[in-house]
Amino acid sequence: MLTRLRVKGFKSLGDVTVDFGPFTCVAGVNGAGKSNLFDVIVFLRDLVDMPIIAAANRVRDRDGKRFGSVGSIFTRYKNSSADTMELEVEFLVSDVVVDDFGRQGAPHVTHLRYRIALGYKLDETSGSERIQLLDEALEYIPKRDFRRNLFPHADVFWESVKGGTKTSNFISTEKEADGRAIVNIHQDSGTSRGRPERIPAFGMERTALSGINTIDRPTALAARREMQSWALLQLEPSALRQPDDFSTPSDIHVAPSGAHMPATLKWLNKDAAVANRLSELIPDVAELSVEVDERRELKTLYLTNRDGIKYPAKALSDGTLRFLALAIIHADPLAGGLICLEEPENGIHPSRVRAMTNLLRDMAVDPNEAVDEHNPLRQVIINTHSPLVVQELKADDLVVCQQYRQKTATFSTFGFLAKTWRAEKMPDQKTTSLSTLLAYLNADEVSEDRDSSTVRALLREQLALFQ
Repeated sequence: MLTRLRVKGFKSLGDVTVDFGPFTCVAGVNGAGKSNLFDVIVFLRDLVDMPIIAAANRVRDRDGKRFGSVGSIFTRYKNSSADTMELEVEFLVSDVVVDDFGRQGAPHVTHLRYRIALGYKLDETSGSERIQLLDEALEYIPKRDFRRNLFPHADVFWESVKGGTKTSNFISTEKEADGRAIVNIHQDSGTSRGRPERIPAFGMERTALSGINTIDRPTALAARREMQSWALLQLEPSALRQPDDFSTPSDIHVAPSGAHMPATLKWLNKDAAVANRLSELIPDVAELSVEVDERRELKTLYLTNRDGIKYPAKALSDGTLRFLALAIIHADPLAGGLICLEEPENGIHPSRVRAMTNLLRDMAVDPNEAVDEHNPLRQVIINTHSPLVVQELKADDLVVCQQYRQKTATFSTFGFLAKTWRAEKMPDQKTTSLSTLLAYLNADEVSEDRDSSTVRALLREQLALFQ
């Protein structure tokens, strides 16, 4: 579970810090930099799975395409670009981890900080590009410090996630006398005994964390598993409509594309619960079912309305399918990790935006309850430019993305509202003004089931939060 992100030198994120709760919405106008926040989260995930240059090549540009030059992911200025990037995340990890060989272990601490610094190098003679690892660290965070900065939560939640103590780090970087950086992978035990594995940073094409795959180092492996779970849902209509064939594993989960809804719903055996959730979007829903065609070896998802008319998934609207995919993920106790979703209001009728925001909030872990199979450690981060979505948010849910221009570049900044938990945790940081929030609520986009007096009432409710 990602609790804090610090970024320097990534695209428009010149120098930003963002704190996250179980459910967070990043609101801002188009082009403000909301997607860049998701891109850096996915970039961090890819860095623990593949070579650094490959992870950089997967980063999107503003049009959703890939950059031609990996140097373009570094912050650009008027006549130049940054040649270094610093990324730092703080997160909670599971108290149980399974390695690549199916063996189970337990991390020594569950509250960690991972830091990485990268440098861009261009050989002007050959035109070849390289991203060099400059610094990497995986550190424990003392319980008192981690809890002090954590979102509001109950004691039972903290007791279920606080595990372990440690007095030394798991990965560190040191400088030799000649200036060379050496990455140390330390023994993962309750003490700092044992000599670390030492690797020259200059020759590393991957991060040290990406090479951890056994329970010999359970805490580092738990950190890697946590970051591997960070997913950007890009629900594609074609994938959402596809049936599953018999070769699909029986315990599959809904993919980031939305594929495998039929197979997932089949093994979950929660048709009624998911149908009830879907009825909040479409009141005419009577039931959901997965039909198995033995001859064609297919599993197909069907929706039946109150008149008894049955529709296959391929006949449903994009908005219905997006909501259905999220409802299935919500019902899946093993679908944990961090879920990022851009503009969840797409394809949803304005009068049903509340149903969507309620579902997304309910998908996230409840910080007032202990983490268990009924309350998985799942986190949801969305972004939006819709005032209709913002109207449905609590003040504590909201992070506001804005742009500001300096002489040499345009940067993104992420603010929060006064008298919210983020303001209490970071009293020295400037809060976003109430007028910024009202700019969204005063927009012309108003749902059909709200008259002007209702909108004014919503404004009064928001204003009351700050009085």
